[in-house]
Amino acid sequence: LLTALLLGISVSAAAQNEGSVFNATGRGGTVNALARDYQSIGINPANLGLKQDYKVAFSLGEFSLGMGSQVLTQSQLNKFVTAIDDNLTPQDRQGFIDAFANDNALNVNLDATIVGFSLQTPKIGGFAVSFRQRLITHIGLNRTFSEILFLGRNAPVYQRPEFQDRVFGNEPSVSDVFDGSAMQIAAFNEFNLAYGIQLLESDAMKLSVGAGYRYVQGLGVLDIRAAGGQFTGYNAMSAVFNVNYGDLANNPNFNYDPQRGNYPFFNPAGTGHGFDIGVSAEIAEKVKLGLSLTDLGSMKWRTNVLQADDQPLQIVESDGIQTFNIFSEAATIVGDGLITYRAGGERTTPLPTRLRVGAGFSPTDKFDLGLDITVPLNETAGNLPGVFVGAGASYKLANFLRLNTGVTSGGGYGLNVPLGLTLDFKRYEFGIATRSINGFFSESNPYASVAFGMLRFKLGSVDEDED
Repeated sequence: LLTALLLGISVSAAAQNEGSVFNATGRGGTVNALARDYQSIGINPANLGLKQDYKVAFSLGEFSLGMGSQVLTQSQLNKFVTAIDDNLTPQDRQGFIDAFANDNALNVNLDATIVGFSLQTPKIGGFAVSFRQRLITHIGLNRTFSEILFLGRNAPVYQRPEFQDRVFGNEPSVSDVFDGSAMQIAAFNEFNLAYGIQLLESDAMKLSVGAGYRYVQGLGVLDIRAAGGQFTGYNAMSAVFNVNYGDLANNPNFNYDPQRGNYPFFNPAGTGHGFDIGVSAEIAEKVKLGLSLTDLGSMKWRTNVLQADDQPLQIVESDGIQTFNIFSEAATIVGDGLITYRAGGERTTPLPTRLRVGAGFSPTDKFDLGLDITVPLNETAGNLPGVFVGAGASYKLANFLRLNTGVTSGGGYGLNVPLGLTLDFKRYEFGIATRSINGFFSESNPYASVAFGMLRFKLGSVDEDED
């Protein structure tokens, strides 16, 4: 039930390198050296210390959603929505077996900055606060796991003698059978505070440092991994999802939260503390450089925690996924005896720590170039499944209109060409972008994404304080 609920939620939403910074999405997600004000939160807090043209910035809603795969086709993804109740043909079933047997079968993410605010003064630096929500999904399976999902008890692994003879005791372990598989989903609320200050200012160079803190509420997590002969699995879900745990709720070892209803701020499944640190430099007002470490810290999952240990592979009763409602049916199979959970008590997990490096170049007031590299430093649920590289450009077509584009690769996605338009009226800014214009039309490596912000304001001037 936990798996089903998390999978069902994740496919309706979708974050990558730039999070919800909509005006950088079309620029290849290049943000580490170029993001300013509250948009620096979670990316590089040192940018808050670099002087900008305005004193106050605030926003009421910046969103980024996306869903992509390196192996599914556009037609297959479309049927998840348009033909969800249709039955799979044998050809459909074989196609999905081949597709999901991949390290990056599916990546679905959501980033939403519900409210952001920042204030900068030349003497004491820049402050920023925000409330943000994140949901990150990564699914990559080996062929045996994929076959079990789509063939059920008819999967080739169940044709082995130890299963056919019904003489149990020699079944292979899930760590061996599922080796190379990962299913990870994480949903968070974040309350952020960041500060940056300029340490050096001259005509040749400006240098600033910064730090950020976040209080994290864990709404839900699922992390199943098998690699190198090891199997780990755990999940925890807040009471907001109203899950019926049945008899498990009476288990004295299960730290059950009986609360029901829509109270995610009062009944998270876990809480944690995260930290960001960074340094930024601006050379001759043309070249910008940034280096940061983000999401240092950990989560402690306290309620509704279930844990799975390495165990013998069980025969499922299902004949496999039957319709294009793949995520719901897959979750039922995973939760119906394939993996057995036990009450897990409390569990501490690291936050998805990342090393971020960025550079920017502005040869004229109309033209900006950027380059970002982001390296995941752990494999915890919510982190990028691989190194992200993005390069982009922004060109001012008119005084108020910018065209953004670039190229990105990695982070669980293939090669993509982003595109975006930003309307900047100096004090008011809005825009829309996609991380992959080619992903909407390509039959292979499909990637549907959109980022937008409609209520971003920039007010005042830092020069007012200099007198």
